[in-house]
Amino acid sequence: GGADVIGDLLRVVLYAAERAAARHRVDIVLVVRDAAQMGLAQRIRRGDQDERWADLSTEVRASAEELAHDCLAGNVVPFLGAGISISAGAPSWESLVADLSSAVAGQLTGEEKASLSKKNVLDQAEILKNLYDSTESFNATVAKLVNRQSYGLAPTLIANLPLEQAITLNYDELFEIASNDAGQPCAVIPGDEAPDAHRWLLKMHGNVADESTIVLTRTDYLGFDANRNVLAALVKASLVTKRLVFIGFGLGDDHFHRILHDVRQMSPESIARRALALTLSDDSLERKAWKNKITLQPMTPEGTDIAMAGRVLEIFLDYLLMLSTDSREYLLDPAYASQLTPSERRLKDIISQLHALRDDADDPSIDAAVEAIRGFGQSG
Repeated sequence: GGADVIGDLLRVVLYAAERAAARHRVDIVLVVRDAAQMGLAQRIRRGDQDERWADLSTEVRASAEELAHDCLAGNVVPFLGAGISISAGAPSWESLVADLSSAVAGQLTGEEKASLSKKNVLDQAEILKNLYDSTESFNATVAKLVNRQSYGLAPTLIANLPLEQAITLNYDELFEIASNDAGQPCAVIPGDEAPDAHRWLLKMHGNVADESTIVLTRTDYLGFDANRNVLAALVKASLVTKRLVFIGFGLGDDHFHRILHDVRQMSPESIARRALALTLSDDSLERKAWKNKITLQPMTPEGTDIAMAGRVLEIFLDYLLMLSTDSREYLLDPAYASQLTPSERRLKDIISQLHALRDDADDPSIDAAVEAIRGFGQSG
């Protein structure tokens, strides 16, 4: 029954939720119905930023503000690793290999298990694959272990950003599901055509929807370039023309290293500026390893507990989404009128006059102007 005063209700709910979260020490997620509600809610949240975002350091906030500018310009491509799926219960790469090992544990001696754990993850997967009845049964087990239908905070925060494309090493479909829920369905590459898609998602290591595409073992990696040169070329193009932001993994992927090396041969200074990795905590050795190669932005100081650092990353993504939400569809709707700022009221009057001109005159210039401000919503 609150449709006529939805703007007032949004403000009341936001402030009540903040007080309840502080009192009970819990997080509260507000799920809104459309872009107008999202736009107003995020505009309200921009007030009192120092208090609301105290968990983020000045440096981390400055990084988010710079990244939000690039998001709004359509220049950000997130590169998603396993870390964004862990909150949904999906395994890390190491955990995945450990789970695969458990399924065939009876075929390994205690000494072999100890020796296996010391090998590279790719080689562990290669050995384990040979213990399964077939490649198909191995891939089916991988798909079953990683497949999730309910996403955590990170995928939906990223999916609601103004993105045209994204890249992932994950097999699961959490980002696709979150994008669809956000009204931004993905065209998956490689995959079937998606005429209604608003963005595309490049899945470099395969998809649970097609188990035969999964890349996990050493052999899979060696065959990767021969089978997926087109995919690698898309990543290289993103590195050259966009701001590539790595989220949710530790930059240890062998294939990523090869692609980054190839692109740096073309434009090392440009890549050092354009490629940004959001890491959980500062690491002096990692900084030395990636110096002048890509930019690292740690969320927390060195030595921070990993669970706390992961939480700060999600707060960072929430802050980034707040800054990157550019919807003004609430401006002309009377249900939001009480929440408009003085400058928004003046803008609303100007737009209303423009709409009135369109009603009084058949002028292509006025029609073009009205079309250009369609994003401010409809009155009534």
